Amino acid sequence: MVGNHIGRKRGIGNLLHHIKSLRRRPTPISATQRVEGLSSSIYTYLPLDAEDIRILTVAPGPFGSNIYIRLSHVKLDVNDPPSYEALSYTWGSYDLSNVIFVDKDDGRKALAVTENLYSALQHLRNITSSRTLWVDATCINQSDEEERSQQVARMADIYKSAAKVLIWIGPAADNSALAIKALETLASKIHVDWGRNTTSAASEGDVESEWLDHSEPPPFEYQTSISIGRILDRSWFSRLWVWQEVSLAHNGAIVICGDSTMSWQEFGKAMASLHQRPCWDGIPGLRENINSAYQLCIPKRFLTLQIILEDSQHAKCSDQRDRIYGVLSLIEESRRLGMKPDYTKTTAQVFQDVMLSNIFRERDLNLLTCCELQGERDEIPSWVPNWSIPRRCLRIKGTYACLNSAAHATYNVRDGYLSVIGLHVGKVRKVQQILTIDSWSLRTIHAALQRVTSWLRDELGSDAYNGQVDAIWRTLCCNKFSDLYEPLSQVHPQFQETLDQFRSIILTDPTEKPDDSFLNYCHLILGQLYNYGRNRSIIITGQGQLSIAPQASRTGDCVVVFLGCRSPMILRPTGNSEYLVVGEAYVYGLMTGEAFLGPLPSNWQFVHRYKENTGRYWKAFIDRGRNKCQREDPRLRPLPEGWVEHEHPEQHLRALYRDMEQDYTTRYDPRMLPSALRARNVELTEFKLV
Repeated sequence: MVGNHIGRKRGIGNLLHHIKSLRRRPTPISATQRVEGLSSSIYTYLPLDAEDIRILTVAPGPFGSNIYIRLSHVKLDVNDPPSYEALSYTWGSYDLSNVIFVDKDDGRKALAVTENLYSALQHLRNITSSRTLWVDATCINQSDEEERSQQVARMADIYKSAAKVLIWIGPAADNSALAIKALETLASKIHVDWGRNTTSAASEGDVESEWLDHSEPPPFEYQTSISIGRILDRSWFSRLWVWQEVSLAHNGAIVICGDSTMSWQEFGKAMASLHQRPCWDGIPGLRENINSAYQLCIPKRFLTLQIILEDSQHAKCSDQRDRIYGVLSLIEESRRLGMKPDYTKTTAQVFQDVMLSNIFRERDLNLLTCCELQGERDEIPSWVPNWSIPRRCLRIKGTYACLNSAAHATYNVRDGYLSVIGLHVGKVRKVQQILTIDSWSLRTIHAALQRVTSWLRDELGSDAYNGQVDAIWRTLCCNKFSDLYEPLSQVHPQFQETLDQFRSIILTDPTEKPDDSFLNYCHLILGQLYNYGRNRSIIITGQGQLSIAPQASRTGDCVVVFLGCRSPMILRPTGNSEYLVVGEAYVYGLMTGEAFLGPLPSNWQFVHRYKENTGRYWKAFIDRGRNKCQREDPRLRPLPEGWVEHEHPEQHLRALYRDMEQDYTTRYDPRMLPSALRARNVELTEFKLV
């Protein structure tokens, strides 16, 4: 008995010796290639039928013993799915350093797996009964690119159809049980309104105020806060594929850390609370980790490809093509641009295909705002976002510079340039960097604000500067204030309150160092400046317009508003009537269609209005004088003859426009067509982007 045990251990050791001598490439290869000379004992995958998936049944056994599984081919019918749980985990090291055994009719075969998967299976295996799972690393033949593409395309159905999604974040460590218990306690105290992005008491009268005090961290001991920080620093939260794995868990998901468990829904409530509160001091990276986890927990409704690509940009993946393929399933099928995983294409081809498909299928240029000119462009044109590199600037949300217009663009296949129609609104005359740091320091941000405002005073002159203080502050913060929301947003600060703080700063002597109490008093505006001024510059155009622009902007760049693009863009002339895309901008006075239609009438204001039946904010216009709110832009003339407007059959979508004569329906307003705008003497231009 002892001899057999020793012999078995030596056999496994020999197998692992071959495995550990090799490293896994980013594109997975089979275990057979890693254990040459032992082919008779290696599991060989059988081809899958088009409608089939593999599921893995783990035989019962005590913790620490060898793992035995059976791989079965089953038909995946979303209306009558097989019974299995889907595993969400991080691969960790690509080294296939452990072995599990696959029971087949012709004997037992070895299958090499990563350390992380081996640990997960050890913890998830039942002692007395089998457990059926779907695990990507073993249920997909990773060495077969064709099968990999087909199965990746089906992962949405795989996770939707699972009886449960098991989120394995790793074994117990660093007081993780204490952290899970604390997060459960926090979640039990609050209710989250995800539409309005607010938290409130779980029930009336039974919640202590300290659980809802957004001015202080949650009332936990410091050791507990450290353990929470260690949980959120685990690699699972930084993995790209988990975005679709947890978001598509229709039957619920469970967070598992060692022997501790917590529902994903409750975990999300805890993250919503932490996101709205200050961090505990002395825990490096905690704020960034909370923000990342919070983004992951937000219910994925009404998503566009741009939103999900921006929100997931800091998540990690070994194959940059998965920046696209890993999130497609989170978008309504009708808005997936006809994209399907194809791992025979290069990363550059995939990114360009997404951009072109979005332009010509959706007829909008909003993905253009994801572009940032950063160093060498390699093989990717400047009008194609390089999603393999995280953006240096925070996305400017809620803009409406193009109103409800469609993009008008053509693509030159031979020369690779994109021609788009828009309006030239200015040329950069002066540029001043705002913040070039990523670290949070009230004192550093305060110094940057004083430097920028002093520069503006010198450039504009004291009289012009003093007359534009409101405009300067709205520009520096990209106008993200609660007065643009109906009802008032609790997420964004109030304009007047922060304006008073702003005036306090610009009136102080820049040579005097502010004390901590003054910095704490100004924390709201300094936080706003950090969010929107980081890695950006403030520019003044030749027409005197103020703008927040990418840090790469320089004198001579052009400011343009394109049809079908919600933010103005900074372009760089290169000669021959060609332009490089530098990035998106916020231009004061041009963010709600003024470039095309002129200013709003007196008393009218553009707002984001919350609608209960949709659970989200919508763009609208409000007449403050009459307290009248409508979605119709008051500057627009009546619809052209033969066109009618009607409601979309789905409540969460906006109006549709129908050309009765041509029997044609569109979501874009015909009054924003190039012909209609030229009739209003708008000088539209064609720009060639390279």
